[in-house]
Amino acid sequence: MMKKIITAALAISALALTSCVGSAKAVVSTNEVVTKIKPVNTAFEWSKGGEFAYLYLQTFDLAESKLDAVASKGTGQAIFIDAPFLLIDPVATTRFFTDVVEPGTAFRINELAGFSKNTYSERGIAFLRACSERGLMVYILANEKEITGIIQDLSRMQIEVMPCMIEGEIIPGSMAQNMTLMELKNGNRLGMILTTSLGEASGFTGMTDAMRESASQLYQEVADKLILFPNPAFN
Repeated sequence: MMKKIITAALAISALALTSCVGSAKAVVSTNEVVTKIKPVNTAFEWSKGGEFAYLYLQTFDLAESKLDAVASKGTGQAIFIDAPFLLIDPVATTRFFTDVVEPGTAFRINELAGFSKNTYSERGIAFLRACSERGLMVYILANEKEITGIIQDLSRMQIEVMPCMIEGEIIPGSMAQNMTLMELKNGNRLGMILTTSLGEASGFTGMTDAMRESASQLYQEVADKLILFPNPAFN
């Protein structure tokens, strides 16, 4: 009789353990389902399509069509350009924002360059060569520390670019002023700015937040000097 009771108790214990294991598997399975249905950033999905590529190339064409007019203003005219999307390969940049950092969070350009294995946009490089052919100096919208590797890569391609002197930290929620850009603007040497963010305009207009300021004021300060590219990282 005692043997039967012990056997029954062991059987019940085994069933209980089986039930627990089954529950654990169910929990894991549920978590896997949640992971799979994680919302997709539709802005990044849009960037993978033909429309984004078309707008990207067309905007570069527009900027390049203005270079002769900029060069005709005399020597010392400068072009400012963003590194993400415009110089660093846009496909790699998109992967960086989807796989490494969340949109709108702080990141370093040298981190992006390393992630992309220093792969550059063919159209962006062609634009830089067009600037060089016209004797226009190009400044990358970043400080020297962040783009040393990019400067060296471009130098090996016989393309000369310069960093900017920036006061403050270029991170969300912080103020940063591009001193180089301000100096050249005040000296009537600012030819054009190629960027993916209206926030770059605040670097020389003196606005605290270009997106919240009057559009007419922004136009008075920038006019046709600002060429704004599509940027899926900012949705």
